[in-house]
Amino acid sequence: MLKRLVPALLVLPALLLTWAGPAAAHGRSGEADARFAQTIAGMELTVVVRASVRVPAPLQVDVVAHTPGPGGRVDLAIRSVEDGGSAAGAVRIEPGRPGMYPAMLSVDRVGPHELEVRAGGERSVLPLTVLVSSTPLWEVVVYAAFACAAVALIGAMAGALLSRRAVAGGFAGGFVVATVVAFTAGVLSPWFAPTPPRGAPPAPPQEATPLGRPNAQPLVEVEPGRPARGSEFLLRVRLFDGSTGHPVDDLVEHHAALSHVVVTSQDGSYFRHVHPLRTAPGTYELRLRAQAEGRYRVYAEFERTDAGGQLVTGDFTVGDPADEGDAAEEGTPPVGSADVLAVEPARPVAGTPVRITLDTGVTGLQPWLGMAGHLIVRSRDGGYLGHVHEAGSMTSGSEQPPDESVAQYGPRLEFTFSFPRPGRYLAWIQYARNYEIVTVPRVIDVGAEGSAR
Repeated sequence: MLKRLVPALLVLPALLLTWAGPAAAHGRSGEADARFAQTIAGMELTVVVRASVRVPAPLQVDVVAHTPGPGGRVDLAIRSVEDGGSAAGAVRIEPGRPGMYPAMLSVDRVGPHELEVRAGGERSVLPLTVLVSSTPLWEVVVYAAFACAAVALIGAMAGALLSRRAVAGGFAGGFVVATVVAFTAGVLSPWFAPTPPRGAPPAPPQEATPLGRPNAQPLVEVEPGRPARGSEFLLRVRLFDGSTGHPVDDLVEHHAALSHVVVTSQDGSYFRHVHPLRTAPGTYELRLRAQAEGRYRVYAEFERTDAGGQLVTGDFTVGDPADEGDAAEEGTPPVGSADVLAVEPARPVAGTPVRITLDTGVTGLQPWLGMAGHLIVRSRDGGYLGHVHEAGSMTSGSEQPPDESVAQYGPRLEFTFSFPRPGRYLAWIQYARNYEIVTVPRVIDVGAEGSAR
């Protein structure tokens, strides 16, 4: 009997490893890093807060400089919302050297915190929840049952050696029961309620928000109200709850940022994909410099807790209104290199998926904002903006995004996109090479269904 039980003890753990799979909880897990892209002091940074194994303990923070610009000191500080405990650190970005700059901060408790980022007189305060993974109940049951099975197996073997058949039989029965319990718990693990990590906020009652939260109402403005050509100006996006009038301050990390902002001139010659600073509850700001006079379009993408993704728009004008005219509409659109960027079919048709492939000529591309590449498409009139990710790097919501330091993509980046209607579109593909962001523009003309290709 014992000869048959020993192989079973060895086989059952292997079955559990290959069969059982715990359900993933909604939102960031205790094993996931937190990422915040920030456009600050002329630099494009991603602040990566590494997952905590235990607390209290040092907290690793990596500042990834994608566009280091003038460089300089970046101050970091973390503060507990519950007890006010804080810790500070800093990194110094070298001018013209993209890369990863590590820092260490100390945390002594889990739960809600604020991460403050300062550079060049600018400041951003980012909401951060420090989490530590909790062992799920099913896993505790499995390990406890296997421990009992091991004890029972030893007892059964000892009883057999001492010729105590009753003792051996009793322990053998205990071994069978324990292994069955372990196997059953492992097989049923996907149906167990996920164990929230330590520090996670309590889930709201189901009846509290049966339809989710409403979309945020935006106010997009610039200071000064009409910037001069070549001058620096402040772009501000303020978000309100339409039902209460209160600021919307419950944005969640969405593709490694609280908010993504795209700013383009009407002719497409000016393009910025940036990430504003949270300067106050519901208020996101960044500093830009316009290159030419004319009308500019602003698109802000974000996700509110329990409300899904949202895209809001606005516009502003640079220069003297007397200088505005058709020239702003007829400027030179961006043009990409035709020999490295392929569109299939060459004459796309509205409503039909199109494959867009970019040959970067370089292997070892790094992810940016959790993806190997980004395709941003804008209609000629500016009334439509689309944003899709490189097909090979798409990850499910339960998986950890690839680390910025891992160069594992390229040389080809592939996108699938469907244009909503005929017309001329301006497109930009962005990817990271040696940490630095590369932008490839292109004009794509899209025909109507049944048109010649």
